[in-house]
Amino acid sequence: MKYLNALVLFCCIFLFSAVSFAQIVHVVEVRNFSFVPESLSIAVNDTVEWQWIEGSHTTTSDSTTGQNVWNAPIDASNQIFRFVITTSGNHDYYCIPHQSLGMVGTIIATPATSIEDGTNQLEKFRLSQNYPNPFNPTTTIRYQLPERTEVSLKIFDITGHEIRTLVKETLNAGEHSVTWNGTNNQGNPVSSGVYLYQLKAGNRTESRRMLLLK
Repeated sequence: MKYLNALVLFCCIFLFSAVSFAQIVHVVEVRNFSFVPESLSIAVNDTVEWQWIEGSHTTTSDSTTGQNVWNAPIDASNQIFRFVITTSGNHDYYCIPHQSLGMVGTIIATPATSIEDGTNQLEKFRLSQNYPNPFNPTTTIRYQLPERTEVSLKIFDITGHEIRTLVKETLNAGEHSVTWNGTNNQGNPVSSGVYLYQLKAGNRTESRRMLLLK
């Protein structure tokens, strides 16, 4: 058992070091019969995530050639689709069965023109790496909001199962922090491993990974 625990811990550390620590994800809700928001401004190389709310739809790019071409169903069986926008400009898309009803959207991708521009963008909305990391038994998560908005901060395991909701309320603009003590929503301690913490504020989503070592 001792060697098995050591092997599990090694695998967790390897996975933790092998994954990307931060990913900026912009969420578009797919409803009957609209994309919300219809127009979305992002930075080049950000990820757009379409989330199914109701109906049977697609997200389909107007472009049929080049790097930024996609076509995916969004329905009860395919509730999430992610795509990385790699070029700047306006990327128009639509829902195939409901385009005639005005179900269209636009992604406006803009490159950072300087290091200063990129820094300013991060200062508006930022999810920091938890500290300490790895941690036991507690760690602090800090984040910054550009405006007053509804905020959700949740912990997930590596399979995507929700472990704990740390924040679910409307918060003012500015710096915020919350401490996680390594327990789930029922107050029970969780095991060692890699966990994902995800911040949602308005239409913006960002995630990072952390490692609990016991």
